[in-house]
Order: sequence, then C-alpha cells, then structure tokens
Amino acid sequence: MTILAAGTLPVALPRGRRIRGLRPRLSSTSGWFLGALAIYVAIGAALVLVHDGVMEDALARVSAASSVWSSSDPKLAAIGYVWTPLPVLVMVPFTPLRAVWPELVSRGYLAALLSAVAMAAAVASTWGLLGDLRVRPLPRSVVTVLFALSPMVVFYASNGMTEALLVALLLAAARGLLDWVRSGNPIALVAAGLFLGLGYLARYEALVAAAALAVLVAVISAMRPGTLRGPARRRDAVVVDVLLAAGPTAVAFILWALISWLVVGSPFEQFTSAYGNAALLADAGTPSVSIATPARQLSWLAPVLAPLLVLAVVVALVRRDRWRSLALVAVPVTMFGSVLAFEWATYLTGNLFGFLRYQITAIPLVVVLLALVLARRDLKRGRSRRVADFPRAVGGGLLAVAVLGAGAVTSGSAMLDEPVDATQEYHRVAPLVASALGHPAPSPSALGMWASDRAVAARIDAMHLPRGSVLVDSGAGFAVVAASHHPDSFLITSDDGFDTALADPPAHGIRVVLRSESGGVDAVRTRWSSFGTPAGPGWAHPAGGVAPATPFSSAWSLWIVAATPSPR
Repeated sequence: MTILAAGTLPVALPRGRRIRGLRPRLSSTSGWFLGALAIYVAIGAALVLVHDGVMEDALARVSAASSVWSSSDPKLAAIGYVWTPLPVLVMVPFTPLRAVWPELVSRGYLAALLSAVAMAAAVASTWGLLGDLRVRPLPRSVVTVLFALSPMVVFYASNGMTEALLVALLLAAARGLLDWVRSGNPIALVAAGLFLGLGYLARYEALVAAAALAVLVAVISAMRPGTLRGPARRRDAVVVDVLLAAGPTAVAFILWALISWLVVGSPFEQFTSAYGNAALLADAGTPSVSIATPARQLSWLAPVLAPLLVLAVVVALVRRDRWRSLALVAVPVTMFGSVLAFEWATYLTGNLFGFLRYQITAIPLVVVLLALVLARRDLKRGRSRRVADFPRAVGGGLLAVAVLGAGAVTSGSAMLDEPVDATQEYHRVAPLVASALGHPAPSPSALGMWASDRAVAARIDAMHLPRGSVLVDSGAGFAVVAASHHPDSFLITSDDGFDTALADPPAHGIRVVLRSESGGVDAVRTRWSSFGTPAGPGWAHPAGGVAPATPFSSAWSLWIVAATPSPR
C-alpha cells in the first residue's frame, strides 16, 4: 500500500528524496494537511462537544449513519435518499464506535471529524495548486494560511456540514483541470472528472459545475492546436475529453437516481419527498426573496472578487500565451461561478433558503483567481533570478493579505454581527466567541439546542422498552434517536412497518409515541394531531412533555399507548 501511494501521489515525496533509508519523509503537502486537521479537530471539539453547537443537517446525517447498524430494522437503506449519500456512507463504518465513545454519535462529533478531514484536504489542495502554478514560496504560504484560517472555512471545517466536502472536491477538480489546460495531460482530466463525480455524491451543486465544465472542456479541446488538423479528429478529441470530464458525474447521477427509484420508488427524493427542500420551504411559508440578500452575502465573503477577476483577465492578456492563460482563468470562474449562479437562481425563484453558506464557493474562487495572478511565467531558477524575485514575492504576499484579509475581516464581521444575512453562523459563532472572551452571550443562541432531545432520549431509555416499540419520525427526531443508549427501541421512518404502525400503533406493538410540537415535517404529528383532544383515540395517554431548551430547539410530547383503549 505504501508503494502504491508513493507511485500514485508523487507530490507526497520531494523529488530526489523519495527514499531515505526505508522511511519516506513527510511532504509539505502532508504537513499542511495535518496542521489544518489539528486546528479544525480542536475547534470542532470545542464547538460540538463543549458548547453543543453541531448543525442540524450534520447531526441528522450522523443519526442516519448510526441507524444503518443500530435501528430496530438495521439496513443500508437507512442512509436516506433525500440528500446525497457520500457523507453518510463515509460515516457508517465509524458509528459503531458509539459503544465506546457515545458523544461521537449523540452529539454529532463524527460529522465534525469528517468536515475537518475534508477541509484539511482542501487546504492541502490549495497548497498543491499554488505549487503547480509555481507561485513563489512567500505568497504561496500566505495564501494557504489565510485560506485555512478564513472564518467561514474554519467554521464549516468544524461544524460537520457538507460545505467542507464540496469545497475540497471542487478544489481538487479545479487543480486537475488547470493541470490539463496547462499540459494537456489526460490523467489530470480523468482525476478532475472523478473528483466532480464524488462531488455530486457529496452535494447536488456539483452537477451544475460538471455541466458547465463539460462545455468549457469542449471549447478548450476544440481549440487545441493538435485537434485542428481535421473535423473528424477535432470532434473525436472533443467527445473523449468531455466524457473524461463529465462522464463520472453522469454515471453518479444515473446510479443514484436508479438506486433511489428501486428502493423508495422515486429517483429524485429531494423534490418529491416530504423531507426535501421544496417541502421544507413550503412548511416554512413563502420567504421574502430579494436579489439584495445574495449580493450582500457575496460581498461579505468575497468583497474584492470583481476587481480580482478583472486583474486576472488583464494578467492573462499581457502574457505571451494569452489564450491558454485566459482558459486557465475560465476554469475557476466556470467551476465555482456556476455553483454560485445556481445558488442565486434557486434562491431567487423561491426554492432555496437564503443562507450564507450557499455562497461559500466564492472563497475558493478568490483563492484560485489569486493563484493565477501570482503564478510565475518562467522556469528559471538561477541565483540572480531568486534575488530578483524577492520584491515580487513580497508584493505577492501583500496582495494576498489585501485580498484574502479583506474577505476574512468582512466574513468574520458578518458571523459576529449579522443575524439576518448570516443567521446560521451568527447564532453559533457569536455566542461561542462571547463565551471565549468572557462576555455575555447574545440572545438567542443556538448553542445547547439539542438538550431537550437528549432529555427525551433519557426518559425513553429509563423505560427499558422493547425493540421497535417507540414510534418517532426520524426526520424530526433524529437527535433523540442519536442520543439514546438503546436506539433499537425506536421504530423510525426508514424501518419496514413504520407506515402500518403509524396508522394503528396499538396493533403493532407500539408502547410510546413521540410527537414533535414544533414546526417542520413530522409524520406522527400530522397523523395524530388529535392526541389530547376529545376527538383523539382513547388508547393514547399523555406522559408529559419536554420544553425546548432554546428558541431553536424542538418541543416534545410523549404518549403512552394503552393495550386496551379506555372507555369513552
């Protein structure tokens, strides 16, 4: 395995130092990865384990991954088909560790570890990409550090969300495409295509990036000198290159849709399920939509994007290989810009929440454009050249500080002071920073929002109920199931028999019904809204409730199912 890794990842070992005795030296890329990983893991531990600040979607994915092994009906289909499968599948092998470290699942720390690894890989890709473009050591280090420590990058590296996977895979794909544009190496194009295919399995937005890049690859391939010797040869080259770039994403799209259709009867649960984005938006009511919202959010994350793009185009035009340089600029603009355009369009048509995190690809877009501006044009390495490069290195470092430093300041300000534009970030970051500084936390805070769900789990565990005897919609109660020491006592949405038990709990061995009293989708609340009313069933007896721990928490009511209905 070590030989294979060294052969397939030559960047991991410096040239001329592949073997020193019998042990390879740690590469600079590995050093950046491990350093970033250590920082993100530590911050994730503070956010998730100490302050209970894991994000909703992250904890839901951990709960789904754990249900593959520990539900009353364990099966791989418990991963769910509304959201992309890769994040959950990666966590599935590790969820049995809840037996020795319960907080890995109960508090969702496993998701934080995954996002930390993914964002550390993004940092390593950034370092490698800058090296590919021969950016001078000083600005190369400055750009990598400022990207790694960008407030949005740090937060989404430590909170368990899939933004980290999206950024990492798109950056890796961008690195491969840039290499292909520069060298024509088909292996680089294959790598880019594979990263995009994985990107689709991590986040649906990668499909848009793959489609946009298929067009760009076709144009670049058709204009290459070697493909202009005849129409047939040009056409064949274009088709092959497009298939290499977009083929893996197309295969991932078809396979995931087919599996979803075979298992749950719908190829696109994201749009048809009651737990998909469309249903969640409908349940939340019609949000106010304004183009000013994403425009402001983009300005928080990338305040100098427009002038930097102009500068990158100008630099490309003054270089001798201007057309190839322009093609290089087109790669990040197409890849990350297409994702941003998709998020904007989806939000403005009322099909997406206006969250700041949907603009996060603006950060790697700025980083790659900056790398292209800082790229060296010659390959000379003489002593005099190195001396002459010093002022340029300092200038490049200052440019990097100006560009990425501005984004760090504005994005940090948004996370601390903008509860509207950065609502998800503000309610977690501002209280965390206030706590670290010893200041009063702003209210309301989303930290500690899962305390009520853990209280419900503790009450259920204390009842020592048999397998599959607690009915709960895991779309609403994922945190309860994750926190329980006996998750197999719950009959959840993905279990066979959930629908029939929901229709008639007493006849299917249900002993307790959990009903969410907050908003959102809850099949139990929809079916048994009559509990506690004169029109309600006689077999349901109230067993008290659990109040929400924070304004962002769920309220719960517990209902004991009588074996024999009480007389009216």
